[in-house]
Amino acid sequence: MFLLPPNDIINNSMPAKKNNNISDAEMSETIEGLREKMLSDAIRNGASDIHIEPGYDSMMIRFRIAGDLHPWDRRQLSDQEPLISHLKVISGLDILKHTLPQEGHFAWSSEQISGTADGRILDIRTSFFPTAYGETVVLRILNRGDLPESLDALGFSTADDIALTRKIIHQSHGMVLAAGPAGSGKTFTLYAILNELRNENKNIVTLEDPIEYYLPTVRQSQMRPDQGFTYAMGLRSILRQDPDIIMVGEIRDLETAESAIRASLTGRLLLSTIHANSSVATVTRLIDMNIDKGLVAYALSGVISKRLVRKNCEACRIPYHPRKEVLDALGLDQKEAYMRGNGCETCGNTGIAGRIGIFEILHIDDDMQRLIIENAPHAKLFEYARAQGLKTIREDGIVKIHAGITTPEEVLKAVS
Repeated sequence: MFLLPPNDIINNSMPAKKNNNISDAEMSETIEGLREKMLSDAIRNGASDIHIEPGYDSMMIRFRIAGDLHPWDRRQLSDQEPLISHLKVISGLDILKHTLPQEGHFAWSSEQISGTADGRILDIRTSFFPTAYGETVVLRILNRGDLPESLDALGFSTADDIALTRKIIHQSHGMVLAAGPAGSGKTFTLYAILNELRNENKNIVTLEDPIEYYLPTVRQSQMRPDQGFTYAMGLRSILRQDPDIIMVGEIRDLETAESAIRASLTGRLLLSTIHANSSVATVTRLIDMNIDKGLVAYALSGVISKRLVRKNCEACRIPYHPRKEVLDALGLDQKEAYMRGNGCETCGNTGIAGRIGIFEILHIDDDMQRLIIENAPHAKLFEYARAQGLKTIREDGIVKIHAGITTPEEVLKAVS
């Protein structure tokens, strides 16, 4: 289903049967062995990132699992330079550059990993950053198999939520924004939308920094700001490519925002992300960027605001009673029992089974357009949206709490 990235694939030459018969010490005798074990264990544990952090007298390796960092191994400093140089080589980077940040990527293929699907190809995005004790490295693991085929797999609470989202995105023109803080799954949501919209009858062009997943039938462009190829520049040229749908990785500044809005007003559907605290706040954020209110009103079709919360492991969920202050903050009944993961072999004794989105979906209709043009304050826009049935992120989180999917603590942390 997914295309290979445009660089060589690092093949895992150590099938699981061999790994099971080789000790950790033996596997780690070579830098390649350390790489294989590190990636294999990260994937087996469902990690999204690997952190390699040099210290005063040792090197720490940690995995980010379901949003939290967990120590994996502490290595001697003599492993630091060989490992970092090796990762730079396979990422196509300059091994002699140590004082400036560098970013790259490689693809890693595992023939067989115990506890995972066979034959997967993973994109590993690498970031090198100079610190007092040497370069730190973060490996972002991008598993093409994790990308949802359609909106149904994103974790919407109800069929009405999915139907409203489809109403917003299945339009021939307009701008649809995924909003939220960093790490809230905005780009992941856009990829799910692209997966649903793409077909051989549509020309879809993207501007990304970086390209995280490679999609067939989608023309994806990597931004290169150091060479002058920015979002704003790409948007000025992209209309000559005759696109039906345009995806812009992020609206970061006024120039990009204005270019994106004008592109959406030319009869194209434009998808992008923006940092904003809520769906209605996205509208006021665009206006605060000094974009003409009329342009915002007529271009914006809808906003999908999102946060991520950790899911309870279904194999070990048990009832419990959260602290009073947590329940009071969410307006939940203190007499009711709620669910949390207790920890078992299935979830590695964490009680957690990945993460899921909680959503707020705003549709911009004719009356909302009129309010935007009239420069209505945020409170007035929110009041109208609520009257039209807007369900807030907090309320969607509470729906998932009552369904036993997540905990009150998780939702409160996400919305605070």
